Amino acid sequence: MAIPNEIRLRIAAAYFLVRACVCLLGLGAIAWGGFVFPLFWQQAPLNRVASQLLQGQTFKRQALLDEALKADTDERSSFCNPTQLHNLVILRLVLLDDAIAAKNQTLIDSAYAPLYDATRRALACAPADPFTWLTLFSLDAGKHGFDRYNAAYLRLSYVLGPNEGWIALWRSRLAFAMFERLPDDLSDDAIDDFIKLVDTGQLYPETAAIFASAAPAVQSRIVAHLDTAKVIPRQTFAKTLYDNGLDVIIPSVGTSDARPWR
Repeated sequence: MAIPNEIRLRIAAAYFLVRACVCLLGLGAIAWGGFVFPLFWQQAPLNRVASQLLQGQTFKRQALLDEALKADTDERSSFCNPTQLHNLVILRLVLLDDAIAAKNQTLIDSAYAPLYDATRRALACAPADPFTWLTLFSLDAGKHGFDRYNAAYLRLSYVLGPNEGWIALWRSRLAFAMFERLPDDLSDDAIDDFIKLVDTGQLYPETAAIFASAAPAVQSRIVAHLDTAKVIPRQTFAKTLYDNGLDVIIPSVGTSDARPWR
């Protein structure tokens, strides 16, 4: 049976529309790739350096400063890029930490403002980043002391990043350093955060070091809540403390034998 001309025209029109849509999608993909790929290539060195810094690798200060300056210039000339800004904060934070470790006030003063500015811009671009909120808390509390305003920054870091170990390690050190000034909700968050670190079953040297540096009152709070940790991590944590010279009675963990030199 012959197909009427009207139906043939409709089929041809539909076929033409489908082909046109496919061509437009293809052109759009090419255009998107041409726009995004140069940005990706441009950011690759920054991403690599930030990743290596988080893994503990060290760089010369001038190399980090050059990379940070380049990233800052690139970021200001482009659209909001959360990854690039996040990594820029990491670089700027390392520069400040190195200046503090060197006890060089001139370098500290020159590193603080660019980090604070990068942190604010990163949060304006990606307000759900718990690491950046923690960075802002560290900067503000370190300069002005703990108050109800920067307490909100710490609180947001807990809410937005409750199970990120690499953030929680730094967060625990900061929170325990000012534990007596924390309101009840944040002191509870700090203890819970630390118990979660113990429960990872992987961070015993780090958690033992944090515990050892905490004030006796903080240690007592931690010990009182360790019965909520899993049995094996709790036992291993207790052994790590003992091996580091700390005799602490952990809930539901047998006491170690007396040290031979006692």
